[in-house]
Amino acid sequence: MKWLKINTVLLVAVLFFWMPSSQADTQFRVIVDASGSMLISDPDKLTSEALRLISNLAPEEKATLGIWLFGEKPRVLLPEAIVNKANKVKLASYVDSYVTQDLKTDLEAIVKLLLDTPDSGNLEPGFNRHWILVTDGMVDISLDDAVNKASRDRILNELTANLEERGIHLHTISMTGYTDKALLESLSLRTNATHTEVAIPEDLLDTFDRIFTQASPSNELPFDGNRFVVDDAIKELTLVVFHENGIQPHIIKPDGTLLSLVSNKNVLVSASNHYTLVTVRSPDSGAWQVNNVDLERSSIRVITDLSAKATQIAPVIFQNEPIYSTVALFQKDSIIKDDKILNLLSVEQTLVRLSGEQKETVLSHQMDRANDQFKQRLEGIVEPGNYELISRIDGKTFTRQLSQFFTVHPAINFEGTNPSGNLVAFSAKPVNLKLNMLRSNVKLEFTYRNGTTEIEEMPLVGQGYWEKIIPVSANDNVKVRAHLIGFTQTGLRFEYWTPIWHFNRQGNEVPSVGLEDVASLGKILIPVASSSKDVMPVLVPPSVSVVSEVEESTRSEVDVKEESTVESTTDMVLDEASNLSKNEWILYVALNVGGILVIAGGIFLYRRIKKNKSIKRDNLDDV
Repeated sequence: MKWLKINTVLLVAVLFFWMPSSQADTQFRVIVDASGSMLISDPDKLTSEALRLISNLAPEEKATLGIWLFGEKPRVLLPEAIVNKANKVKLASYVDSYVTQDLKTDLEAIVKLLLDTPDSGNLEPGFNRHWILVTDGMVDISLDDAVNKASRDRILNELTANLEERGIHLHTISMTGYTDKALLESLSLRTNATHTEVAIPEDLLDTFDRIFTQASPSNELPFDGNRFVVDDAIKELTLVVFHENGIQPHIIKPDGTLLSLVSNKNVLVSASNHYTLVTVRSPDSGAWQVNNVDLERSSIRVITDLSAKATQIAPVIFQNEPIYSTVALFQKDSIIKDDKILNLLSVEQTLVRLSGEQKETVLSHQMDRANDQFKQRLEGIVEPGNYELISRIDGKTFTRQLSQFFTVHPAINFEGTNPSGNLVAFSAKPVNLKLNMLRSNVKLEFTYRNGTTEIEEMPLVGQGYWEKIIPVSANDNVKVRAHLIGFTQTGLRFEYWTPIWHFNRQGNEVPSVGLEDVASLGKILIPVASSSKDVMPVLVPPSVSVVSEVEESTRSEVDVKEESTVESTTDMVLDEASNLSKNEWILYVALNVGGILVIAGGIFLYRRIKKNKSIKRDNLDDV
């Protein structure tokens, strides 16, 4: 009996390798505001182009995509399904015809609907969930402000907690300055995603491109002016180029001829009004050239066995949190250790702050080599916003580029209120679960009218947030800020000083509390601690320092493994083989016979195909 069960296991394993196994690793769900105001915010329907862009970027059979509309009532525009040619065609026919005329925006209803909607498509275990919300309004389901507030509170508390528990990244995009920024930003920060305010509708395309890159990073080729160089190791490249409406890109191959933008067996073209995607299989080696495009916004993604990999950066980085970055070069799945190759490499990292169409280079620095990898630590990012870390690997005969996007934000939201009577209350609430509340602590620094200062511990309320309630005496005038000594869940330590608040009380009147005006800071000087990390954002301009010597004892920094081990199940099979019942015996015999027939059929088919190929070769030789 033992040999029968072992043989069945082996046959199942063989059948597993023979049968096609393709599962999607990323889920994209897009939620689009269908209120009438979107006609004003997006008159040229750039939202439709952005939806087509993300479906074109997603590799076929490797992601699922669904699109929902929300307004007075939530509704499905495109049911979630695997991304393939048929669904791309279906999407293109749907997105140009949907109507935006709703009078209300019921965000709560659409988030509830999506949380209750089962996953569709062949998704692998542990797949990534990236949801994208595009809106130009705020919660306005009723003319009664109390009803709207109640809905908003349910979104921030119950629904956001559900999103967190399920590991959903909810990226939010504001189409105008009239949106509820606090709500949208909180949704994104708490779910480790990005919030973007779109200055002009065209920026929506760049935002979708960045979200896709964050969800599905890939190797790129850098532009050198309007040129880029393709080496022999490139199997496939995809040009993602942005351009003016009605302008056609010119792509010139290394031999000087113009690449025809018509799809064929080696070239796949997806054209839209403001962007063009061109995928080239087995591209010619040499220098290519691109004209009539916006090079600052364009990129070249590649599929290659000679690839660069880098430490994964969290989608949300806290102000002053250090970023450990390691870059390594790989041949297929094996890290390259050959000194002859590594000695030729130079790796440069550039940190860029993104603000609408503007891109500000914060620093550019060469990484130091440590054994088979290149490492550095970035510290001191204090200005909130969206950033891109670009790693460029120059191997003399080839180049690779990695783009990583993340958001920098304070780890805590610090604010003061007047709960009642002569009391003021200050609270410090974490922006997401990345902050380790039990290891972190917050202290309040009070500065009085006479210039004296006082430090007090801020109590932790349960495990949710810190709070301090203070009685205010008549004619008090006090400035206060909080000092966070924080730890992330992975053990990284950092410090952060909040902006300054003040509270005062005129006689027996109710105390007032508010955020300090930057212009009035000179009235009472706030002492700055001597540590270089104790940076007060309102006084010190943003600066980033690079630490290139990283001890080997630090935590693992490259999320790649050279070897993997698989636990053997042979002993388990041997232990159970002697306990076969009659029904189990019949089942295993049937499986064995079926497996043998399938394998025999496969071998027969393989030999038939091979024979046909041999005949074709003979015919070619005779010509």
